Amino acid sequence: MFVPEYSITTETLRNISNIEYARSIIENTVILPHWQKQLEKEAKIRIVKNSCNDSAETVKAYIDGLERTSRQEIKNMVEAFRLVEDFPITNELDETDLKKIHKVVSQNLLPPAKCGVYRSVQSLVKTHPEEILAKITELIDWYNSLDARQTHPILSAGILKSQIDNIEPFEKTNLPVANITTYLVLKMNGYAIKNFFCLEEYYALNKTGYKKACESVRQNHDDLTAWLEFFTEGFAHELLVLKEKILLLARDTKLAKVSGRIDLTTRQERIVEYLQDYGVLTNHTFALLFPNVSEDSILRDIKTLLSAGVIAKKGKTKSSRYELR
Repeated sequence: MFVPEYSITTETLRNISNIEYARSIIENTVILPHWQKQLEKEAKIRIVKNSCNDSAETVKAYIDGLERTSRQEIKNMVEAFRLVEDFPITNELDETDLKKIHKVVSQNLLPPAKCGVYRSVQSLVKTHPEEILAKITELIDWYNSLDARQTHPILSAGILKSQIDNIEPFEKTNLPVANITTYLVLKMNGYAIKNFFCLEEYYALNKTGYKKACESVRQNHDDLTAWLEFFTEGFAHELLVLKEKILLLARDTKLAKVSGRIDLTTRQERIVEYLQDYGVLTNHTFALLFPNVSEDSILRDIKTLLSAGVIAKKGKTKSSRYELR
């Protein structure tokens, strides 16, 4: 039976304390709805960007529906997050859940017969194929056990990610499976934190530290102490930065004042969101942004935003440009 070996160090405790402190502020600070949507989208863009090694602009365009020909990896990661968003909130994880995640992230990257199927080829330093099922079963059994439920959810998520990384159960795309599973179990335990955060960016910016922390598990005979220090440090760093951003948005008196005067419609929020992302909106962009809406309807929304002082107009007639004030 799998029983994780680790010590809870002073650093890990400090990191968890910072996570809980930032989480409380993020979840209880009121910001405008379109800022909430923007932060959620920014987090998804950063996760996909760092998972696929692509540009933020390409990922953003695909998520916004402005780009249909993005790489398969981007499409798969976006679809994987839809899977997490739609996943029922339960207390238990199942082996089939890992296979389902792998099937999504490996679609059209591996032959269909290998999507959602455990690895059959031996890897140099990873688990032997004949042992994968037993290792994964033991890991899932532990996660669903009383011991795991008495463990802090942040530590449980870090343990699961580390073990999936080390077992490497599938032929390819194991890293996104481990990362998506991390977000899933955090959500299952009440740590979705409004889907505002991204862990992959910290790993990408600290590649040496990430590699060292991952290797420490094997080098220290499966002791997870150093890895959990790194994992909680990255999580704490991300949430503390996000907390400061939330507090700044809460003090955004201009938009707060506007929200008191008008209720933005879904289309108006989408216009503001687009301007936050791309800076400028022109008449030529209307059809891309709202393919099934008449230009007159969009211009009425823009007039409302102009009157409220949310956006400013530059130029005249068809050459008009709209920007946030």
